Amino acid sequence: MVGLAVGYARAPKICCCAVAAGVALGPAPPAASADVRGRTTEIPCVQGRSRLLNAAIVAGNEHPGTPWKIVLQSGCAYTVARPYGKVNALTAVAGDIRISSRGPSAAVIARSPGPGTPRFRVLEVETGGRLALDRVTVRGGSFGSGGGLFNNYGTLALRHSTVESNHARDFGGGIATNGERARTTLTDTTVRHNTADFGGGGLFDNAGTTTLTRSKVLGNRAIGGVGGGILNNGALSVLRLDGSAVTGNQAAETAGGILNGGRVTAVRSTVTGNRPNDCTGSPVPVPGCTS
Repeated sequence: MVGLAVGYARAPKICCCAVAAGVALGPAPPAASADVRGRTTEIPCVQGRSRLLNAAIVAGNEHPGTPWKIVLQSGCAYTVARPYGKVNALTAVAGDIRISSRGPSAAVIARSPGPGTPRFRVLEVETGGRLALDRVTVRGGSFGSGGGLFNNYGTLALRHSTVESNHARDFGGGIATNGERARTTLTDTTVRHNTADFGGGGLFDNAGTTTLTRSKVLGNRAIGGVGGGILNNGALSVLRLDGSAVTGNQAAETAGGILNGGRVTAVRSTVTGNRPNDCTGSPVPVPGCTS
C-alpha cells in the first residue's frame, strides 16, 4: 500500500476486497430477461433490470480474456437499492467487460438516493480486470475511497460518460485509481459535483496512471483536505492531461484544482478558477499552473 506521500498525515484507506454477488433484489417479473446473443447481452429497461445487469457482469467475469459487451438502453436508469456485494452496487469486474448505451442518451448506473439505502460504491475493477464505459453516467455512490468508481490494479476506460454526485469518506469522490499497474483513461468525459472528505474530490490516483483527453473535472470538493479536483498522490502516480480542463473545484486546505505529488504532463489543458487556489502546496509543480 502506498501511503499519502504529499505531506498530509492521513493515509488512504483503500479497500482491496474481492466482491461476490450478494443480496438479490427479489424475483423479477417474467418480462425481465436479458437478450443474450453470443458475447453481447442487451439489458432492457424493465423492472428488475439492475439484477439483469449484475448477472451480465457475473457472466463476463466467468469468461476471463474474452471481451464481453453489455448494452444498456438510452436514457434508462439502472438503480441499485441493495448492493450485490458488501461494498459495490454491482459485482466487481474481473473480466474484460464493456458497458455501453444504445442510442444518443447516456444510460445511468446509480446507487439509489432513497432513504435507508446503505453506503456502497457503484463499480469496482479488480486486479487484472478491464472495464470500459461508453455513454454511461455513474451516480450517487458513497464509500471509503472511490465513491463512484474504484480501479484497483485494473484497467478502466470511460468515453462520452459522466461521473457525478458521488462521495468518498476518504479519497476519490468520483474515481479512485490504486496500484502501479492500474490505468484509468477518460476521453470526452466529465467528472463533476463529487466530494471527498479528505482529498481528491473528483479524482484520486495512488501510484497508478490517469489520463484525461478532452475531458472536464469541474465543481468537485475536498471537504476537509486538499486536491478538490484531483489528488495525484506520491512519486509513482502519473497524471496526463490533453485538451482537458480542471475548473471550479474547491478544497478546504489548498490546491482546489490539482494537488500533485507525482508526475503531471499537460498539453492544451487548463487548471483555473479553483478555490482557494489552483495548485498551491503541491510538492511537485503542475505544468502551466501558476496559482
